[in-house]
Amino acid sequence: MKVILAKSAGFCMGVRRAVETTLDVIQKDDTGVSTFGPLIHNPQVLNLLEERGVKVLNDIPEQESGTVIIRAHGVPPLLKEELRRAGARVKDATCPHVVKVQVIIKKYLKQGYGTVIIGDRNHAEVEGLMGFAGSLGRVVSTREDVKDLDLHTPYIIVSQTTQDERTFAELSSMILERFPGGKVFNTICDATHKRQEEVRSLCDNVEAIVVVGGKSSANTKRLAEIAEGQGCPVFLVETEDELDLEALSQYECVGVTAGASTPTWMISRVVRILEAMPGKGEGKLKQFSSKVLWLLLATNIYVSIAGGALTYTAAMLQNNAPRKSHFLISFMYLFAMHNLNRFTDRKVQKFNDPLRALFYEKYRWPLLIISALSLAFALTLVFEQGLKPFLVLTGMCVLGIFYSVQVIPKSLIANIKVRGLKEIPGSKTLFVAVAWAFVTTLIPAWSASHNPDLTTLSVLFFVLLLVFVRNALFDVFEVQGDRIVGKETLPVCIGEQRTLVILRVIMGVLVVMLLFMPLLGLMSDVGFWLLPGILYIVGLTQMYCKGKISQGLKMEFYLETVFYLLAGLTWLSAL
Repeated sequence: MKVILAKSAGFCMGVRRAVETTLDVIQKDDTGVSTFGPLIHNPQVLNLLEERGVKVLNDIPEQESGTVIIRAHGVPPLLKEELRRAGARVKDATCPHVVKVQVIIKKYLKQGYGTVIIGDRNHAEVEGLMGFAGSLGRVVSTREDVKDLDLHTPYIIVSQTTQDERTFAELSSMILERFPGGKVFNTICDATHKRQEEVRSLCDNVEAIVVVGGKSSANTKRLAEIAEGQGCPVFLVETEDELDLEALSQYECVGVTAGASTPTWMISRVVRILEAMPGKGEGKLKQFSSKVLWLLLATNIYVSIAGGALTYTAAMLQNNAPRKSHFLISFMYLFAMHNLNRFTDRKVQKFNDPLRALFYEKYRWPLLIISALSLAFALTLVFEQGLKPFLVLTGMCVLGIFYSVQVIPKSLIANIKVRGLKEIPGSKTLFVAVAWAFVTTLIPAWSASHNPDLTTLSVLFFVLLLVFVRNALFDVFEVQGDRIVGKETLPVCIGEQRTLVILRVIMGVLVVMLLFMPLLGLMSDVGFWLLPGILYIVGLTQMYCKGKISQGLKMEFYLETVFYLLAGLTWLSAL
């Protein structure tokens, strides 16, 4: 099925800030972390935070010693003071757009103005704003509320930040007509406006819309109402389990959007399931090819062949004759280790790709047995290459297997805050790149007939940087799921944007290496031919950043295909 994902779907800035603030506090505070009221309107995220020890306070306790985080919707100012008097350390995670509305209300209240808030009467944000407006505050949700409105002072009109633009315009006009002279402030945030307009546009290009988000989320329900108003069939779901697959199967093209409190990993789960569905009128050949592609990616066969293809490219860059045995060693080793690592990352996998997690659960033992046999076969083949490459690959296998095991003595854990290699921030991104570089470049070069030289080290460094970019991009795609479960990848540690800046610099270094290393004799002339492959990754990254391609099966396929492209360019250079 063809799926079009709205560019603005997922966490808005305010929600992202609130969640990240909470996760940062969890890491630093050992005395207990709570939020006053639900942090955001998404039960799945709240459940995950609860698993990490975050409690939800609905009332102010007599005594509180930990940190209390103010939810994204904000709270009345008196509540903050009461929390501080109870002994809590208050961390304010109120959305900056909501703070802006609070400041406007506070400013005009001092001048004697009343406030009319256009929004949902029982919404947490509106309740917080009413705390700033005091006795001069009024809430308007419907036309009937305008008729019942009674104003005796100068007044301002503001909006709940997630209100529908057209509803705000209509109700504010009605209020001004009844009570002329009011000052109107359109405080609907830009993200909400953009999200709503995108849904209207999306309805013109799809046959149905799936809206993903919490059922208590006002902005999620509003997106569904807008789509329905456009005459588009709407499926409002909290999780992928609520998808009506039978009803959706009658469509060929479906749009997906999500509320401001919906994390990327939840949207991705819905998109992956929809993409795996056969659409209406889809031919059997296309259905079959889609299933084969999914199976190749799910079993890590596709990425393992890509590793073998990289072995061919690395050999040609060193002016070495490629060998089938080297291809098989790389393929078998990568197939085994990637599958074994999938089992150790099952918790994260359930968030980012539930279909693959179910596949691994169902075929656990066959995959484990085949992976073990592949590893044994790789070690057998490399033993024939010599003792040194055998010892290197054996060491890599041991390191890979024990990567997720607690190896740090208990006496040191309290000081260094990690229990094993897996918990070293950003370690997996680097370790996987090193493993790929060794198995595709160093081990083939370290055979009985050839010892590594300066050219080998140059190619090794090139491959390491290339695979590092590949790994880090996958980390960027899955940053929200990783962060919420406490997995400290590079984007989690330094941020998504900083990671992308580093990756762009590395891609620039790769281009420079391909341009100058052949001239310096540190790489064969094949390097010149590989430039389109690096530009392909640059283009793919830019398309992702601009929202033209989203995380999912297709993105995974496009990214792994770079190694096939490089192998193809290498083959062309030899003609």
